[in-house]
Amino acid sequence: MTSKGFSLNIFIILLLSFIILGAFVYILFPFFMVIFWGGLLAFFLNPLYIKIKNLCKGRARLSALITLFIFILFILIPLIYLGFQFYLQVESLASQINEATLVKFLAYLDALKNKFIFSKIYPHLEIYIEQFQKQLPEHISNLTQKFFQLFSSFIAQSFSFILKLVFTLFTLYYFLVDGERAIRIIKDLIPAAEEKKDIILQKMTLIVQGVLYGNLLTALIQGGLSLFIYYVLGISPFVLLAFLTVLASFLPFLGTGLVWIPLTIFLFLSGHYIKALILLLFCALTIAQVDNLLKPLLIGGKTKIHNLLMFFAVLGGISQFGLSGIFLGPIILGLFLTILEIYKSHLLEPLNYKTSANNNHA
Repeated sequence: MTSKGFSLNIFIILLLSFIILGAFVYILFPFFMVIFWGGLLAFFLNPLYIKIKNLCKGRARLSALITLFIFILFILIPLIYLGFQFYLQVESLASQINEATLVKFLAYLDALKNKFIFSKIYPHLEIYIEQFQKQLPEHISNLTQKFFQLFSSFIAQSFSFILKLVFTLFTLYYFLVDGERAIRIIKDLIPAAEEKKDIILQKMTLIVQGVLYGNLLTALIQGGLSLFIYYVLGISPFVLLAFLTVLASFLPFLGTGLVWIPLTIFLFLSGHYIKALILLLFCALTIAQVDNLLKPLLIGGKTKIHNLLMFFAVLGGISQFGLSGIFLGPIILGLFLTILEIYKSHLLEPLNYKTSANNNHA
């Protein structure tokens, strides 16, 4: 066979391979989020699964079922309850945003004119407050309409959510049982020497762990702490505020302070001085210290991701994938940094070494 005929055969094989690969991705695409959440949960639950597997003398299927049961009982059910509370609180907030609320809010602003420091700065803000008063009814109308559209969509998709949840748990079970086999398959597909494959997988694991434990887990811990203090102090809607605190934890500079500092000021101006003091002390001494104390402990020797990169990864993820983007965006960032690290360590550095060696030899 001539080289030309051989090249044509290779081209046809590659073309058919890409077509089949494209068709395979196409049929799996509707289940992308199910597979993603199954893989992410398996990554988090794998340490627990390994311990249970050791106690069960290596029985993988039984260990996966026990892990799944623990996850449903202690994590999934509380999360569903919080999600339902989040829905109720946002719905309640949307129903309260009306003309009557506007009148009360404007009366409250008017009452602040003679209180504390606000009396000094009010004359400078009066023009902006008047503009805000004129535009607020229109904004309230638009916001209320969007809220009700969102809830109509939520109710319509409830059945779809339940179905996807069942598929996710099913996927999680098999990821736990066959996770090691999947890693071996991925390892075999990496085009590198055996020792380099181990290094690449190790770096990939460190970067993904740095993203999950160093950023996402600390954000969830901060959200949990804020949920606790908001609930204890009776600050409503506490689930919605806790969710906003999670999002704010990814922001540079103030971070979670963008939520609890305005709340503290609001409580103080409203005359709830003790609540304001408790909220300020709790948030300053616990929530604000998670980044300084807990994050280094969780990350350890893992790769630390710059806050600005994480911030844009979270916002971009939410923009493209909805709430799942809080997790998906940072993980995509972690995988991107892994590719850069592989390029630097296994392609760029050997090339630079050869260039340097040739120059020295010359």
